[in-house]
Amino acid sequence: MSDTQLADQFLYQCSLKSDPAVKVSSRKRVPFVIDINQGSYANGIVTIDATSQLNGAEGFGSLKDAYIIVPYKISMKNGATAQTAAANRLCMGLKCGAFNVIDGLSLELNGKSILSMTDYKLFWNNLRAQSSMSSQYVDKHGADTFIYPDSAQPVLYTPTGTPTLNGDGYSNNVVYTSSLATSASPVGATTPNEGFLRRLLANPPTAGADFTTAWPSAGQSAASTTISNQTARGAFVAGASTANNIMGTWTYMLKIKLTDLHPIFAELDLIASPQVRMRFKVNQRSSAIVVDTSKNMTLTSTTLSSGQTCPVMLASAATGNPMAGVLAASAPFSIAWGAVSNVLEPTVDGTYMPFTTCRLYVPFVDLENPQAIISKPLKTVRYNDVYAQWFYQRAGIEVYSSDPGYCRWLSNQKSLIEDNSEIGKFLAEKFVNDDGSFLMTWGKYKLKTIKQIQAIDTKYLEWLSKNEFVQTKMPKLKAEVDELLK
Repeated sequence: MSDTQLADQFLYQCSLKSDPAVKVSSRKRVPFVIDINQGSYANGIVTIDATSQLNGAEGFGSLKDAYIIVPYKISMKNGATAQTAAANRLCMGLKCGAFNVIDGLSLELNGKSILSMTDYKLFWNNLRAQSSMSSQYVDKHGADTFIYPDSAQPVLYTPTGTPTLNGDGYSNNVVYTSSLATSASPVGATTPNEGFLRRLLANPPTAGADFTTAWPSAGQSAASTTISNQTARGAFVAGASTANNIMGTWTYMLKIKLTDLHPIFAELDLIASPQVRMRFKVNQRSSAIVVDTSKNMTLTSTTLSSGQTCPVMLASAATGNPMAGVLAASAPFSIAWGAVSNVLEPTVDGTYMPFTTCRLYVPFVDLENPQAIISKPLKTVRYNDVYAQWFYQRAGIEVYSSDPGYCRWLSNQKSLIEDNSEIGKFLAEKFVNDDGSFLMTWGKYKLKTIKQIQAIDTKYLEWLSKNEFVQTKMPKLKAEVDELLK
């Protein structure tokens, strides 16, 4: 049988062989570190000091896979005039990316400052979310992190400068319309913003005593409250339409990956006993909105006590949209947002939150014996096809200096040695003489003749002479070495 094997046969046979993957980790745990704010989030600064809490932990911590959980509360409150109805779950939602609630971030690792608040740029997070994340990633993680970019068509939206049912902002907040247009109309957007709609649908489920729908996953009334608390999904709780009352409260348990906050965390993979200290600034405060007799909304003021960005969007009040059946004529209202609590609901309430602190979760893995990873690395097969190459000099020039091992192989080919050609004479002269010019192609003194080795290290020749492999497999080399050692 021929030893020759075609490339496609080789690849096919390799695909049939089972090659189990190396088991890298034996166990994985996800410990967490609680912030040191002690329930005070009024200034918007959250500090997580893990310089000592993770010390001595078994395994290696992966900051690349670490994430923070931020309980985030958004409230809508009525003014002095009663509204038509209380707010519903789809009246308000987050802007694209849960990381928009974070305005600044500083990081200390092992006692060294890695990132400061001034270095943090929220804009780059939004840019990476729109450019570097694949559609498959968005489909899988979009609901958790609210990564549903605004649709391309609503980019044409331009505010008219006058109050409308869609508000006077620079974002298209329409989620439903009975007549679609291919361009922006002079009175506002007529094309729904699909990205905003998907973010609204990703809002936490409805809970509370007034929730009477018995869903299998949410329960009814008091059961829905317990379920939302235990599953840590957050909850929307409807309020009242009466004057000066909370119209609705959105409680989010935002899971924000550290790699979404800054790309430097992608380079911090496995660290033993990581000493991490993080401080991040949360966007929080409130906005006031007035409503005219035609139920057109106008933003009158926004006050930011922390941060520089409003991370929420209000839905449209046009026909068929979430705010249409909520607003009453000339009934102003306000919204507020913040970590754990906000200015409209300053009391920390854990009814719909499993915990009322910000937390850092760091996965730790116990590695198997690293020797297994070294002795059984991932096998990669490369098949180099035949190709043509020009000779820029005469064939054979400088072959000896570039690859003497190949020349040594040629010298053992009897057809060349016995041939009376020039290359046969060259090989016979260089490699067959028994005068100490035997060239070593392996070992400690590779590419040196045994005569050169004798001048450098005589003991090495003595070792070669006694070596069992040399004695049995390389009798010619042993004979020449013994001749030099006489």
